[in-house]
Amino acid sequence: MWHTSLPPVIAPQWQIPPPDLTLDSHGLHLWWLTLSPDVPREVILRSYLRRYQPNLGEKPLPRTAGGKPYLDAMEFNWSHSGNLAVLAVSGRAAVGVDVEILRPCPQRLAISRRFFATALQQRVLKGGDRSFLQAWTYYEAWLKAQGIGVWQRTAAQPLEHWAASFPVGDRAIASVVVLAPTPPQCFFFRPEVVG
Repeated sequence: MWHTSLPPVIAPQWQIPPPDLTLDSHGLHLWWLTLSPDVPREVILRSYLRRYQPNLGEKPLPRTAGGKPYLDAMEFNWSHSGNLAVLAVSGRAAVGVDVEILRPCPQRLAISRRFFATALQQRVLKGGDRSFLQAWTYYEAWLKAQGIGVWQRTAAQPLEHWAASFPVGDRAIASVVVLAPTPPQCFFFRPEVVG
């Protein structure tokens, strides 16, 4: 069972990324991407990672034993739900992100009982679908920051971390976890056209 409280919900100020994008050791870049059905997801991901590593080749990205893609000297993670994606790039520590389109979740109580401790189950019960999706995105982001998936959760460690949830427009919620105790400086980017 996962024992935690929900992270704060922050209000992002989405902006167009600058042409001379830099990421320092205290930065966290969060990208709101719209996925084109005609472009493979890995091609889209690679195009954004090239903003940080311009010489990134075409080989498939290496993956951890838990399936998380990685690059040397770069901490990133991404998540997609429908045609929406969020990419997180951290300048200092492992990062995990998850996004879910807001929708009815008729199985939220059963899922909460299976994965969450009693206090979080009660919060989900009171808060409804949106509260459940915030808890779920936080849970997945926490696992992904450690390089593991939901079905490998027994390997998760109670590591010190910073977390926040944020709306992605009016149709989705996302959560991000950085495996560092202090808050990073967050930048929220939304390109006008993707793909």
